[in-house]
Amino acid sequence: MKALPKIVKRIIGVLFALLVILLVLAVAFKIYSVDFYRSDDTVATEFQEKAGGNVVIYQDDDGEVFLPKNQDYKAVIVFYPGGKVEYTAYSGLMYELADRGFICLLPRMPENLAFLRVNAFDVLTKDYKDQVDTVEHLDWYLAGHSLGGVAATKYLESTEEDFAGLILCASYVTVDMSDTDYRLLSIYGSEDKVLNMENYEGSKALWPADAKEYVIQGGIHSYFGNYGIQDGDGVPSITNEQQIVETADVISTFLAE
Repeated sequence: MKALPKIVKRIIGVLFALLVILLVLAVAFKIYSVDFYRSDDTVATEFQEKAGGNVVIYQDDDGEVFLPKNQDYKAVIVFYPGGKVEYTAYSGLMYELADRGFICLLPRMPENLAFLRVNAFDVLTKDYKDQVDTVEHLDWYLAGHSLGGVAATKYLESTEEDFAGLILCASYVTVDMSDTDYRLLSIYGSEDKVLNMENYEGSKALWPADAKEYVIQGGIHSYFGNYGIQDGDGVPSITNEQQIVETADVISTFLAE
């Protein structure tokens, strides 16, 4: 049997090394993504009970829709979850907003990472075009928490959908919106120790001229959702429920302007 030429041996060796590297990276990513923040159903249930029968929730494998009941719809909010946070951890805020008349779409992200599904809006609505058409006359807003907000800005840059603007919760933009007609609202907590403030302040140069900023006094990074307190976050002086309600107050006021 003839020996393989040296060049073939080298190619096989390189391919084998690449395969090993890919396998190691895949295992490392799986270990990284399996460690995520889970929803605190106690907080979510409080907001569900508060809403009573005023909110109906629909869900499938791609996410959930919170639909106001017995009132006129005011706008539609598509909310991208934060990185490594179970998407249902934002159901408290979604219930609170829906109770005020806003249709809320909450996509589920693969491995709880919005960057793996930047087009989550398309995925969630693809089988419901008739329902989407019935509310296309409303203003539609993209929103997101932390890395979910960054992913939402990426989607806003690439989509042909007619969104009115962007709502950021402890997040920042990475694309230039300064010469656009988009409306922008940015909210963060005064005790947030997770948000990279250097990136945040730098991103203001990319904001539209009429962008609005609101700081929740005593609020933290984690309390935009209901999943406990994230590693490295600050110490809150308000409750999780209070921050969610105040967030909904600020969003409601912004959308009514």
